[in-house]
Parts: sequence; structure tokens; C-alpha cells
Amino acid sequence: MTTTTPPSRAPRLTLPQALAAQADRDDATVTFGTSARREKLTYPEFAEQIAAAAGGFAEQGVGPGDRVMLRIGGSRGSVLSLLGLMHLGAVPVSVKPRVPGAVVEQYLAAVTRQQRARHAVRISGPGLAELRLELSPARAPEPAPADPEDLAFVQYTSGSTGMPRPIPLSHRAVLGNIEAIREVSGMRPGHAGLMALPLHHDMGLIGMLTALVQGADVVLEEPGTFLRRPLGALRLVQDAECVHSAFPDFMLRYLAARITEAAAKEKPDPRLLRAWGTVYCGAEPIRRESVRTFLDATAPWGFDPSALVFCYGLAEAVLMATSHRLTDPATGFRARGPVHTACLGTPVPGLDLRVVDESGRICADAETGRVQLRGSTLFNGYDGATDHRTTWFDTGDLGRLDAGLLHLSGRRSDRVSVNGTNVFAADVEQVAGAEPGVAECVVLPYGASFAVVVVAERGLSIDTERVAARITADFAVAPETVVEVPHSAVVRTASGKPARTYMTARLEEGGMLQQAATAGAVGEQLVASRPWVR
Repeated sequence: MTTTTPPSRAPRLTLPQALAAQADRDDATVTFGTSARREKLTYPEFAEQIAAAAGGFAEQGVGPGDRVMLRIGGSRGSVLSLLGLMHLGAVPVSVKPRVPGAVVEQYLAAVTRQQRARHAVRISGPGLAELRLELSPARAPEPAPADPEDLAFVQYTSGSTGMPRPIPLSHRAVLGNIEAIREVSGMRPGHAGLMALPLHHDMGLIGMLTALVQGADVVLEEPGTFLRRPLGALRLVQDAECVHSAFPDFMLRYLAARITEAAAKEKPDPRLLRAWGTVYCGAEPIRRESVRTFLDATAPWGFDPSALVFCYGLAEAVLMATSHRLTDPATGFRARGPVHTACLGTPVPGLDLRVVDESGRICADAETGRVQLRGSTLFNGYDGATDHRTTWFDTGDLGRLDAGLLHLSGRRSDRVSVNGTNVFAADVEQVAGAEPGVAECVVLPYGASFAVVVVAERGLSIDTERVAARITADFAVAPETVVEVPHSAVVRTASGKPARTYMTARLEEGGMLQQAATAGAVGEQLVASRPWVR
């Protein structure tokens, strides 16, 4: 089955030209910093600094087309470096701050070779000239002349299944996805975008760029500060006409806990979340319990459930590929055996989606197969030369179209076969994560079956035998072992995803759990002797 949407109506501009079109909007602002120290710039002031940053980089020998490596953070200097380089016509290469299992020097050397980079911002390495952010208004140029098909920047995949892969993105693809996101959210000038996700992740980066291109107020909150004091950031935007943001599933759970704590100390203010118009939820499996807990916690503070938008996205599609607004929480999930899968909706404008079997045959309605995409907001292939407007891109995900609406099963690489029965890691994690005392769960291929790694809620312990029995009853396959480990044993990518390939390798080194059955105490002893940390 194939789902087709109308083409995106993005203007034929480059990203710097689209940003420059908002430069005279003196009623819109960009706010940087933390709750203790904030810096606010009007759009005209911000535009002047972007152009001055471009001038400073030009004085240091950077020219149009040069690839420049940088770690993108939420500080004013980091954002100006990113936008100043694009303004100059250079191609920023967003480098992950860490890669599980990789030596930083080796990772940076690999990126340098891949991108043939000669310059970097706040990154040192052989053959790299380290650039300084120096504002040079006298050399400030107009946005560099470029074609929408030229590269805007290069971002990398999360690295959850191995070394991150480079994703070259054209101005056409980026602006097309930004326009698609605008059509879903209705974002416009006068609205506000609150960004509390790291900008080295596509969800944070494209979220920020979307708000800037649409002329909305932008509040960039440092992720650590947001997690420590989330209500402070929420109060920054409570007077906006409409607020847009993005929270993966784990942040829904975290916010629900913090907001519940606040409600025990103060009377909930129904004005706090009344203006929230869009909360995109994606990047990891969306769990029904997380959504229910979040909606229960935020209702007294004025949150409208229809502001939640479930999304399926990937770096190769710039960010968002499908969306589903939660107009009715009861229909947001569909039961499939012991698990509930979120409805991820239909493709955004500019993308087509189909589900095919292993032979390439179009799957029937509700039949699980390989999810493929094509359209104007896709990258030009890992080689930079494949036109995925006409060539289907295989996402590596398995899912089904049910009445035209996408439901994901999981990554093909996360599917484990046990005696001919296939189970998905995400499904097992959902079931195990609902057991008493389980705060976190990661499933890894192991032996003839799989291992279930669980982390206990603070102050509690986990009955690992019960978890194993529940999994066996629900999926008709038994895990090789269920082991309780400390939180530090779960290694994640810079984007927050479990680093399954790395963790599996660490698990198998030296037969780490060969003597463990399902007793958490045994697992703790093994972890203490060979912890899963870099």
C-alpha cells in the first residue's frame, strides 16, 4: 500500500535567503542562555550578527562550498557559527559530541576524511584549521548566491546501530521539510518556539530553523537546565499567542513527574500551558502509558491533548516524514498482541510512503513490510548523488499502513528471531518496562535468544524472574536472561538512543552474562566486574 501527499509548497530559496527574509521583523526575538543568565536579540540584531559572523569567517579564509566541522550547541556563539557559515555559502558539518565505543580522535579523523574538511569550529585535529567566531561587520556579506539544490549542511545519523553516517541535505530538502512542519503546526509570526533538545540532534536543529524561517519568537533553553528546572522554561513562553515544541517519549515521562511534583507544592495555574499548540513527539517509540501520564499531569495546567502530534522521522528526510495530531487520545494507539503501537499518521507534504515485502511487492492494508519514502524533502543519498524524489529510499524500518495511517513495528536490525519466531526489541521493551520497579529497559540480541537489561526505579528492586515470565507469556519466546544493572550501564548515543551495537559487543565480550540466569543480583556482580561504560 502506498500513501501519497501533495507536493510541498516551499519557496525556491536557500536557507540563508529564507532567514534573511525575516531580518526586518523587529517584533520577534531570539533568546539564548539558561534560567540564571539570558540574552535576547531582536531579529534585526540577530541578522546583523549572522552576517558579521560570515564576514569574520571569510577573513579567516573560509569560502563558499568549504565544509566546516562543528559541534552545534544552543549558545549564541554556536548558533551564530552555524548560520554565519551558511550565510557565507560554506557547508557546516554537524559532528556528534560523542559516539559509543569510538575514540573521539578516530571519529573526528574519519569525519575529516569523509568530508574533506579543512576548517573546524571549536574542534581540533590533524589537518584542521580551528576557526574563531569573530564578528566583522565591515566584511558582512549578503547571503551567498546559491542554488536550492546546493548543500545547506551535513548532519549525521544517531549512531545507534554503528558509526554515524553522513546525511548531506540540500536547501531544497531542508526548506521543504520546514514548510511541511509549518503546515502541520500552523506556526506563524507572533508564535513562539521553545527548543530544549540538543541542536546536534535533528529534532532540535530543524525545530530551531523552522521557528526562525517562520519569523516566530525563539527560546533556546540549554537541555540540562531545562531538565533541572522545566517549569521555569515553560513560564518563559506562557504569554505567547501559541507555543510549539518537541518532546520525545522519555521527556513526556520526565515532565509528567516534575509537573506532578510542582502540583503537590502549588496550585496548578491553568494559564501555564494554555497557549501550547503543538508538541511533536517522536525520535523513539511512543508509549501509551507515557502519553496518558503526561496528559493527566498537564491537564490542570491547561494543556490541550490535541496539541500532541505523533511523528515518524529520520535524518535522511531532514526530520519529519509523517504526522498524526492526537485529536482523540483513544484512537492514538492500536493494540497489536501484547503491545500498543502509536498511530504515526500520514506523510507530510512533499513525501510519498509505501510499504513493500522482501520481494518489493506492495503490501496489502495492515500487512507488515519495509517502509520506503521518496519526495522533495529527502536527502540525495549517502553518496550525495541519488535523487530520492524519484528513487525510493528504504528506511530500514518495518511497519504497516492501516487505513492509510502508519504504524511502526521497529528497525529491521532490532528484530530478533527465536526458533523461527520474530520479536521486536521495542515491543519487548514496552512490555518489560510496564513491570513493577522498571525505570528503563533495553533488549539486545544474545545467544540463541536475547538479553533484557533492566534498570530499577530509585529505591526499588526488580523481580527479574517475573519480567522473564511476563515476556515468555506475551511473546511465546523466552529471553536468554534478564539482568538488573545500574543506570550507568545503559550506554546511549548523543541523541539519547540505546547504542545497541556497542552494548551487544560489550555484552558478548568474555561471556559477560554466560553464568547469569534471571537473578538481578548475579547481573549486578557481573556488571561490577566489567561495566558497560566507555
